[in-house]
Amino acid sequence: MTKPAKRTQKDKIGIYIKRQAWILFILIIIAWLVDTIWLHSELTIAKSAAIGALLSFITQAVFAFFIFWYTGYRARQHIVSQLYRGQMSKWLLTVFGFALIFITVQPLSAPALFIGFMVMQISHSWMLWHIR
Repeated sequence: MTKPAKRTQKDKIGIYIKRQAWILFILIIIAWLVDTIWLHSELTIAKSAAIGALLSFITQAVFAFFIFWYTGYRARQHIVSQLYRGQMSKWLLTVFGFALIFITVQPLSAPALFIGFMVMQISHSWMLWHIR
């Protein structure tokens, strides 16, 4: 009987990103169902929530990409600088993403946009808590 291979941190993050993609998909389906069945807003609410959730997903994936660019003990200085670059990239993408969304997407529901974004942020925090 062979021993299963130990998962690296990169493997765990890859699994995490796949789970986040499923949460994104489920959130979009739920928003669509709520909008279609209950709110009847011509999918404005569903579209806005989906865009907010997608923005959160993309920024988290970019952050993870920066963080795990380097691995290993010898790369610790690079990892710290990548942490800074990843966080800055995440914030810039978030700010410019929201600006671009508010400028280009019409009609838009700002509360639904922020709720979609926050649900993904909460699920991100919850999953990171479970990874550790």
